[in-house]
Amino acid sequence: MLENGDKISIGETILRFDLLDEIDREYQRQIHRLISHDDLTGLLSSRSFFSELRREAGRATAENRPFCVLMMDGDNFKLVNDTYGHLTGSKTIEEIGFAIMTNLRSGDAAARFGGDEFAAFLLDADLAQAVVAAERIRATIEEYQFSIVRQGKSKETHHITVSIGVSSFPTDSSDPIELVEMADSALYRAKHDGRNSVAVYSELPAQSAEIILPSRRG
Repeated sequence: MLENGDKISIGETILRFDLLDEIDREYQRQIHRLISHDDLTGLLSSRSFFSELRREAGRATAENRPFCVLMMDGDNFKLVNDTYGHLTGSKTIEEIGFAIMTNLRSGDAAARFGGDEFAAFLLDADLAQAVVAAERIRATIEEYQFSIVRQGKSKETHHITVSIGVSSFPTDSSDPIELVEMADSALYRAKHDGRNSVAVYSELPAQSAEIILPSRRG
């Protein structure tokens, strides 16, 4: 019988057996969440995102399934802080994270990389499907009424847009780190093309071109 504190050696891995009551278990869950998630948005941290992405890449390789990576960045976000202050800036980051999550499916994952930069990967999605999802996120954020935080003022709102880059596994790369870099390159292309748009690392097939809607620039 194992007792509290016993250690089990499996190859080079050592496991510790701990008996936890409900309070201890909840404490451990909260600590894990603080470590693995961004405290402002509740999305994954960048470290947790890469861990999940590597796991998904291995699973997708074994099962011959596609998935896509999205890199997202607020357009001219510095103007939000300069115009409305950092409290509004933080609230805007929180609301962008919420808008992203409401457009993802169960099993997809999203992360905040820092500042106004976000990432996501979409399970069992080819490039055309990912562009549809990215365009849905872009349009939701463009139309969203973001909160302005001002003490003693009536509820006011402002608008901001995002640019999104998309890469595809395994078409663009089978390496998860390269996929993020490729999506990041596509993101900068979207910025260069005028912001508030979706760009893909490689061109979509001609029959799927109509999926990309015209950019509505802010």
